[in-house]
Amino acid sequence: MPPPANPLSKEDLTAKVKEFPVNYGASIVGITTLETLTGGPPSTDLTYVLEGARSAVTFVVPLDEDKTRDYLGKVDRAGHQKDYTRTSIIADGIAAQLASFMRQFGHETIAVMQNLVFRNDKPGDLKQRTPDISHRYLAVRGGVGWFGFSGNVLTPDHGPNVILVSVVTAAELIPTDPLPPEDNYCDDCQACNSSCPSGFFRYGKTDKVTVTMGGVDFTYTQRRSYDRCSYVCSGQTGLHASGKWSTWSPARFPIPKNDEDLAPVRREAFAAWSERPELTGGGMQSPITYGKIQRDVPLTCGNCMHVCHPDPEERKRRTELLRNGGVIVQLDDGSLEAVSPEEAKGQIAAMEPERRTLYDTPHPEDFDLKRYFGLRHHSQYDKEKGESAGL
Repeated sequence: MPPPANPLSKEDLTAKVKEFPVNYGASIVGITTLETLTGGPPSTDLTYVLEGARSAVTFVVPLDEDKTRDYLGKVDRAGHQKDYTRTSIIADGIAAQLASFMRQFGHETIAVMQNLVFRNDKPGDLKQRTPDISHRYLAVRGGVGWFGFSGNVLTPDHGPNVILVSVVTAAELIPTDPLPPEDNYCDDCQACNSSCPSGFFRYGKTDKVTVTMGGVDFTYTQRRSYDRCSYVCSGQTGLHASGKWSTWSPARFPIPKNDEDLAPVRREAFAAWSERPELTGGGMQSPITYGKIQRDVPLTCGNCMHVCHPDPEERKRRTELLRNGGVIVQLDDGSLEAVSPEEAKGQIAAMEPERRTLYDTPHPEDFDLKRYFGLRHHSQYDKEKGESAGL
């Protein structure tokens, strides 16, 4: 480690760490401490990643809104994927630079990567995916944003369309206050809920979670199994229950209404996903998934995050882009195309049976229609029951 620079006062160091990320491209910075995080969930324990930790700096780097809109409208998946990857790397790089800067003032500091880093409390158990540190909790307590209905962090200028990252340090910093709750633009409009094919937020407005940190309460809706979210967001399936639109996934495996029904269909869908041609434009390099099947995880959803925006009119436009963008199919060469629901149904039905199993369950009769979203839209179910091929 280089010799420490001349020491800074707590006030001067706090001012500098708030300025540092902004100079490199961050849009808003917050600071939390052991005291302001007191009583929070386990993933707010700063000492988990750094013994002797006293403070954390959390900041956001915004995503490209034009690429987000093209992604929602089924115009361009790869552009958003590359922007998401690039912005994540920039955020991680700023965090690493800030950590190095603070260490040279004699403070032990560690950058906590923005995603895909999980605790190893139960070695070998890949189902335990608790983050080392929750950037979300630190962000709302430190005044970076508010919780929206979905539990996503909503920033004043960009909503949740940002990358969150944190730096944990042994330095004593001055904490920043939470944003005034009355300024939160979230009005429970349900755009996030209606844009999620998985039913992740299906408890709706009635069941809420309240998290208390440093004597301050923060509330968002009760979420369901995270496996439900990863089932859709990783691209294993993606057809909305209406059958009128999809995510960027070309598959239409059924989505169960009950979490206990998720495991069997996920196993089938994951096996099919593993055999389908990889999507162009890259993906997130998840160690857990790559360790299983040596392939990356492409972004195909994230709709709850992307439709949300501080401007209600922009929120409406984004929701309409998603709903009017059609249904994704995968062509013989592996490329993706957005088509009408009717055309998508025809293309699936015209596939050879062996290929069709990569996109649709070959045995829909095993699934109780009352327990799954969208099964009435399955090509083989319609064919066998003599129902209309239209969606």
